Amino acid sequence: MASRPRVFTIPASAPFLTVLIDALMNDKLGLGFRPGGDPLALADVTIYLPTRRAVRLLRETFLDIVKGDAAILPRLVSLNDVDADEIMFAEAAGDAEPGALDLADALQGLERQTLLAQLILKWAARITPEDKAQAPLVAGNPRAAMALAQDLARLMDDMTMRQVAWSKLDGLVPEDLDRYWQLTLDFLKLIHGPWQGILAERNLIEPAARRDLLITAEAARLAAYRGPVIAAGSTGSIPSTAKLLATIAHLPQGAVILPGLDTNLDAETWEKIDRGDGHPVYGHPQFGMHALLRRIGILRDAVETLGAPASHGREMLASEALRPAEASELWRERLTSDDFTAHADDAFKDVTVIEAGNAEEEALSIAIALRETMETPGKTAALVTPDRALARRVLAALSRWNVPVDDSGGDALADTPPGLLARLVAEAALEGLPPVMLLAMLKHQQSRFDRRAVATLERAVLRGVRPRQGSEGLAHALATFRNELGKFRRREASSLHRSDPRVLLTDAELDAATALAERLKVALQPLERLSGKPAPFAVFAKFHRQALEALGVADEHLDGRFDAIEKAGSIAIEPSDYPELFHSAIAEPVIRRPEQNVRVRIFGPLEARLQSVDRLVLGGLVEGVWPPETRADPWLSRPMRQELGLDLPERRIGLSAHDFAQALGAPEIILTRAARQAGAPTVASRFVQRLAAVAGGERWATALKNGETYLALVRSLDEPQGKAQPVARPEPKPPFEARPKRLSVTEIEDWLRDPYTIYARHVLKLQPLDEVDTPPGAADRGTLIHGSIGDFAKAYAEKLPDDPVRALIGIGERHFAPLSDYPEAKAFWWPRFRRIADWFARYETERRGKLASLQAEIGGSIAIPFGNEEFTLAVRADRIECLADGRYAILDYKTGAPPTAKQVRAGLAPQLTLEAAILRGGGFDGVPKGGSVAQLFYVRLSGGAKPGEEFPIQFDDTTPDEHADQALVKLAELLRKFADPATPYYSLLHPMWATRYGDYDHLARVPEWSVFGDENEEWIGGQGGSGQ
Repeated sequence: MASRPRVFTIPASAPFLTVLIDALMNDKLGLGFRPGGDPLALADVTIYLPTRRAVRLLRETFLDIVKGDAAILPRLVSLNDVDADEIMFAEAAGDAEPGALDLADALQGLERQTLLAQLILKWAARITPEDKAQAPLVAGNPRAAMALAQDLARLMDDMTMRQVAWSKLDGLVPEDLDRYWQLTLDFLKLIHGPWQGILAERNLIEPAARRDLLITAEAARLAAYRGPVIAAGSTGSIPSTAKLLATIAHLPQGAVILPGLDTNLDAETWEKIDRGDGHPVYGHPQFGMHALLRRIGILRDAVETLGAPASHGREMLASEALRPAEASELWRERLTSDDFTAHADDAFKDVTVIEAGNAEEEALSIAIALRETMETPGKTAALVTPDRALARRVLAALSRWNVPVDDSGGDALADTPPGLLARLVAEAALEGLPPVMLLAMLKHQQSRFDRRAVATLERAVLRGVRPRQGSEGLAHALATFRNELGKFRRREASSLHRSDPRVLLTDAELDAATALAERLKVALQPLERLSGKPAPFAVFAKFHRQALEALGVADEHLDGRFDAIEKAGSIAIEPSDYPELFHSAIAEPVIRRPEQNVRVRIFGPLEARLQSVDRLVLGGLVEGVWPPETRADPWLSRPMRQELGLDLPERRIGLSAHDFAQALGAPEIILTRAARQAGAPTVASRFVQRLAAVAGGERWATALKNGETYLALVRSLDEPQGKAQPVARPEPKPPFEARPKRLSVTEIEDWLRDPYTIYARHVLKLQPLDEVDTPPGAADRGTLIHGSIGDFAKAYAEKLPDDPVRALIGIGERHFAPLSDYPEAKAFWWPRFRRIADWFARYETERRGKLASLQAEIGGSIAIPFGNEEFTLAVRADRIECLADGRYAILDYKTGAPPTAKQVRAGLAPQLTLEAAILRGGGFDGVPKGGSVAQLFYVRLSGGAKPGEEFPIQFDDTTPDEHADQALVKLAELLRKFADPATPYYSLLHPMWATRYGDYDHLARVPEWSVFGDENEEWIGGQGGSGQ
């Protein structure tokens, strides 16, 4: 080996890859390599880089430099791509010792996790307290075990990479630890031997161990290698990688090039990063390179700098901002020096700070900043953020300007459309096909279902009351609906009302929905049958995969994960755990989009390393995002990790700080953060706070002022031009031919209160749809009780049965039969109906003695002039009684609160008075014209503390007949007004109903105009008077 290692650094503000190539081609590395015009010379060079993306980028940079000349490029190798390393090492093993690469395969991913989870479950069962009242310290269920297994695998990798022997666990003193840590320590000691046995039995090794062995073999091979070897851009944070870098640094033609070594930090503070006393400053961005230089055996002063910092370079600024806390007292001296002041003034010329109000505003401001670069030909820009949610928001915002973007971050398979659909299928099948989840599955962008069939299925059975569970329940609900629809069409007794929008569904539409339900049944039933009992993870995955195939969901990445689950998933799990475990199993692979040759890019911090762009936006600069939240180890406490020599959680902060410092080297920098996320306040990143502190108030204020420009643009994006004008109250004026010529008495109330409802329902023909998956509500309850009472009155109109309670309950049982699918609703309503039956039987027995006859559920109508045509006022009266004196009483059943007598007398609730008018006009069969009405009253049937109650309408000095005649006269006046095509159908005429929400208020845009007052108040008062 060479006696003096070659180690170089490239400043953060210099274009790393361009400087690297220049140094190689012009022998600035001292390797004695001058390719001249030889096209084969570069083929002897090997260059190691930290990531695949860096490899591709360096290849492109080489091609740009050779400009089409014939040349064989150097061999470029990614240090972090283990599979690629294995191929490369195998190809290059000619100089290695025999058998150096004769390694067992690695136990990978899910198989390793499930094996560890099984051991954890056995341990959790053993330590479960005998006293059931005590909460277990470790959850003994498969989902928790799989999560713990993932952390355990991470710990095993960490111990392997840091070369910490398992025997060191014996040096930890259990008596000094909390009870929980004593348990985990015992488990870690116990597991090592059996785990090694499992690996030996399968002839496998740990993945981290295999990677270390491969890198060690490569380091041994390089020791005898003759030819230029360069390692560039790596900080050697992994010991095996650091060993390889040390080997390369000492090669006769070897060189290590570090990214952004801090040469501005004073020597005393540099040594404080790691004095070797067991208390290093893990959170410092230079910690990794400090340790690497020590391992290589070279002082920082001996490291040569390639390329000069750019004029905008912020190396000194970053060095001071991220100075260790123990040395921050030097700020007083250094921040006031002439050198720093001049540097800071230049460094902050092109720095912008955006403090957005929320995540949406932050994303839009970033999008505008990136979009702005497109105005300058050839200028490039990129967003760097660890927050994938922010990256997706920015990507969506840029789409409004059709800006092409290369998003290199990628998405976890679980977050891709196929992954999301696969989870929806599992959840829906194992949870009984709840309507909301089922519709999310059926309407997913990746689903292959007939959209019209899906819409029909939704309208027919998924809106309103939930069907029975599972695909069988769905098919049953659809068959039941078709049966009821057939009855409706044949004019037989049916649960469907003519106002139900579902009665418009055609047989062809329902046939398509039936075919869809059958397809779902065939696809999902095998998986559905697993609900209710534990089964191996692999069994769930097998039937889940079959369901996806039957539904036409195909994805090669999903297939790979299913193969892994079916191979490794022997652990028994509960059906309720499967969707979450499946999600975890497919969360690991990251699906990256193909790279594009564009000018705007989105990077994660790792992908951004070694990149060079003109404008760099650092987004998501809040605590918990950048730097990331420190993650606790469930197996070893912080003191335990420190005693073993493992990295502490702060190490992630140091890596994040290095990424931040490197990113500050771009010519233009924009720092962004959101003041609130998900409604909660955020804390600015410690890196930003330190940068603000060293920059000084005036410079920082200027950067914030620059950011206000983008925030102003964001806030102006969706602002209307000119003064905002409130929307006017709708004034629909359909022609006379389109205006309704037939309404029921209950719709007259809607007309008086809210004419817009009549317009929407009868002119536009819009019928409100039920919400998806609503439990049986008040309307369903009213239908059942009305139907039961009405059928009883019709069946026993002549004479009551000997046992009226029993007869009424028998009729009620038939009506309540559909509620057998909804046991909670039936358990609540059926006892109430029994109380109603008891009360009504007594009430009916007492009342029958005063009657000559009665008619129940009787239809009637009368004709009223309407323009040059007739208007039909229709009704279906709950009950009309002929009293002993020949006069009539009209009853209406209410399961809710009935209108007050005051509302009836005022004409705002004219149902009963208009029914009386129809009776007096001879509109009911069997009731002679001109009959006199003696009583109008509501009967409330609630089944509560008062099961039933009578509410007679008192008319003071007038009679029901007079009020009936007045109601008809006022209706005729209303009809005359609305016969005029110039009369609009306004919304919410009466203030007393202005706070209620109607079915069509959103269509009438009530919240938009109602807050500005009522410009039509005078007209409304006039029309209101006409209805009273």
